[in-house]
Amino acid sequence: MTARRGLSLIGLLISIVCVVVLLSVMLPALRTATTGLSDSGGQSTASAWAAADKVNLYAIGQSMLAGGLGVGMDSMWASPAASTGRRDVSENTTANLYSLLIMDQRVQPSHLISRGDRGLVEIDDDYDFTAYDPRSGVYWDPSFTADLSRMSNTSWAHMPLQGARYDNHWRNSMSGSFPLFGSRGPEDGVLDPDSVTCHNGQWTGSIWSADGSVRSLESIGSWNASINGGEDNLFRVDDPRRGADAVLGFTRSIDEDGVTLQWD
Repeated sequence: MTARRGLSLIGLLISIVCVVVLLSVMLPALRTATTGLSDSGGQSTASAWAAADKVNLYAIGQSMLAGGLGVGMDSMWASPAASTGRRDVSENTTANLYSLLIMDQRVQPSHLISRGDRGLVEIDDDYDFTAYDPRSGVYWDPSFTADLSRMSNTSWAHMPLQGARYDNHWRNSMSGSFPLFGSRGPEDGVLDPDSVTCHNGQWTGSIWSADGSVRSLESIGSWNASINGGEDNLFRVDDPRRGADAVLGFTRSIDEDGVTLQWD
């Protein structure tokens, strides 16, 4: 008589339990490796999503280095105020800046979105290149949005294009000491659980500087700089009079009183 071999019900249950246990161990690690998000801390700067963010920041930065308004070192970069010829810095808002970069085909709309962004952002798949009409004073698609309270077509903060920052750093300076584009942060650099830029009370991000480098920051405090002998908070205007400090944010508007930043 030939003996039959098969899987008993108990053996099947044990196998299922083993698979469940393995998945419970592997899935959090896989999630962290992919998204950078973990249940116990901030967002890892070594994740696949963080690497994709660095590539996008690098693409934006390289488009500035390759497309200055002049030739050679220290040439000014394109900005809404300079591109229109009106030299009106009130045009240097976040929406206008990124819309200009797309219209000039310096970047793709997809470059402007962070994979790990938990805010109200989406790729502008309907960017209107036909809106360009210099005779009517239109140099970019005005429907491109950068409103963190409603909907934004970009994730990336940038240096406000106003004051001494604009005059001294919006150019081919090849300096690695002044961040120009980067991840958004909480208002005034204060860790806020209600801010989508913080995860479990922590913040991590990346910044791009004029030397072409992209740096990962493990915390807001890992940006080491000073202004007038004090700390230079990356998400707070520390020098409102001259506008010489490093700050990354969304520029809602610029007027004679200075720049109005937006946070989420």
